[in-house]
Amino acid sequence: MNDTAKTTPDTVTAERPAPQAERRTVSDPRDVATLVMSRMSVVNAKKDELTIAIKGLSDVTQQLAHAYAEQMKVIEKLVKRVKALEAADAARGLNGSKPS
Repeated sequence: MNDTAKTTPDTVTAERPAPQAERRTVSDPRDVATLVMSRMSVVNAKKDELTIAIKGLSDVTQQLAHAYAEQMKVIEKLVKRVKALEAADAARGLNGSKPS
């Protein structure tokens, strides 16, 4: 059910560069392009993870709604059965027979 890998402290630090590396100045256009593309890849990967998580939550929600609807049908049938049994018991009591 859970397709996404759990993030551990090791993977978090591996994905994020050290604070000193973030502060370096990049002036070469090729370096800028490489840096932007790598950041876009990270953002797209996170977006994909979120999409998978949302899809999983949506599937679970649909399953729960379906199970709830089925349970409500069963409850409605039981309520009708109880009412019918109570009506039959009341009718027997009105006919003069002793309820057991």
